[in-house]
Amino acid sequence: MNNRAFTISFIVAVFAVSLVYSYVSSTEEAFKAQYGTEKAVVVAKKNIKELDILDESNLTLVNVPAKFVQPGTSSSINDFKSALAIAPINADEQITRTKVTQLGARTGLARQIAVGKRAITVRVNDETAVAKLLKPGDRVDILSTIDPSGSGNKLFLETRTILQDVLVLATGKYVTNTVPGILESDPFRPENKTTVSLSSYSQYANITLEVDPFQAQTLVYAAKNLDIYVSLRNNDDNVKEELGKTMMKDLMGKDGANVQGGGAPKGPSATLPQKN
Repeated sequence: MNNRAFTISFIVAVFAVSLVYSYVSSTEEAFKAQYGTEKAVVVAKKNIKELDILDESNLTLVNVPAKFVQPGTSSSINDFKSALAIAPINADEQITRTKVTQLGARTGLARQIAVGKRAITVRVNDETAVAKLLKPGDRVDILSTIDPSGSGNKLFLETRTILQDVLVLATGKYVTNTVPGILESDPFRPENKTTVSLSSYSQYANITLEVDPFQAQTLVYAAKNLDIYVSLRNNDDNVKEELGKTMMKDLMGKDGANVQGGGAPKGPSATLPQKN
């Protein structure tokens, strides 16, 4: 009796399993017909930040139905190895060629300069550059003091704002969205490469500004002959003021009316004071 019950139970169990298997197989076939067979694709093993280098530590392969394979992905990690993420990539997100680029000539500072603009570097110190509290992405004005009379008389000196609303591209080697574009090879093991990142703060002695070509000329001329000062402004303040000059008489308030020098000569004979 027990053997008979066991046999019947076994037959029922086999029948149930076969039904489940048949259902799963039919569902799988329907799924494949609707979404396609699975394909291996490269995905992010973890969250990848913008400007991270891609390698085996943050990439892996998973199987995805063909219908859900995104354009521009790959089934080989080597296709994306040593590439640079140009946008954040979430964990388990497929890696596509629209979100990465290869290190090269177009991954440096030049890609951040607007078309029609130029990058130019000037020397600064704590006094002239807002105590070096500047950072890439700030907007600044450039001021300098000139001597139109060429006489050397301080009464004739004029302080003027020579450039307004200028973008700071870099402070020293610290650049907004710095691309770690240098890969150093181990001389004993060439296959081992170390990324040299410039995306860190350093004590800088110069800043790089984005200007138009004529402003570049103005800035070079001023930096060569004068001390220039940087004035920080709010990033959302893009108004360019109509500013006059500041002279000795302006510093003296109402007593400045007695200061001579308002009629400093102008014209081709005017010269700039030389930097000490």
